Amino acid sequence: MDAASNELGRSNAGFCSIAPSDRSLARLKSQLDAIWSNLLLTQGKTPRSVLLTSAAKGEGVTYVSERLCIYLAQTYGHKVLYINLADSLTYEQAPVELPPEEILDRLSSSQGINSLTMASSIPGLCVLSLNLSRSQHALPWLLPQRNVMEMLLDHARQHFDIVVFDAESVLMAPWTATIAKPVDANLLVCRFAVTRRELLNALLDAFKAAGVRPHGIILNARRYSVPQSLYRLLK
Repeated sequence: MDAASNELGRSNAGFCSIAPSDRSLARLKSQLDAIWSNLLLTQGKTPRSVLLTSAAKGEGVTYVSERLCIYLAQTYGHKVLYINLADSLTYEQAPVELPPEEILDRLSSSQGINSLTMASSIPGLCVLSLNLSRSQHALPWLLPQRNVMEMLLDHARQHFDIVVFDAESVLMAPWTATIAKPVDANLLVCRFAVTRRELLNALLDAFKAAGVRPHGIILNARRYSVPQSLYRLLK
């Protein structure tokens, strides 16, 4: 990585605090080891971009995304860009909320993306928070001529080892499937024995319609053995 990338996010006035307890991270490490190892085996190489989403709210996408980012930064020493598209984050100094037009302009250049990127409390982990819950914020991602996703992925490849997208649920935000299309690996987060099969099937149909193939399901809060019927859903 270039030396300048070590300071990415430090020039931004905002600072994002991501600090789960050491105890919770130690407890999750073996599970994250299994998740990441399986992804490496199926991909055949380390993915440069990963998107996590769900069928509905409350599945734990942000919980899993944050801890995956911390795991990659601390265990592998990767430089990670965490792009939060869904939930509000905790800031020591909250950034000024920008109008959608300015956000679009900044996302259209590497320098602009850097101005939106913040350092975090975890060494090697930077955060770019974009709340796409309002349709006017989501619109730029759907305009091919603006190439927002291509610009973001190109910027991330130049300055980071991995970019992780924490995306809104597909059924609440249909544009998530569009965002997922150029990403190397797409993972679905489900609460085992809680997520309704109908919702999961609808999510898979939305991905299929967008030409996107999920690369795995993360079962959050799993307490029971996994039936073979769940694996068959991904085939």
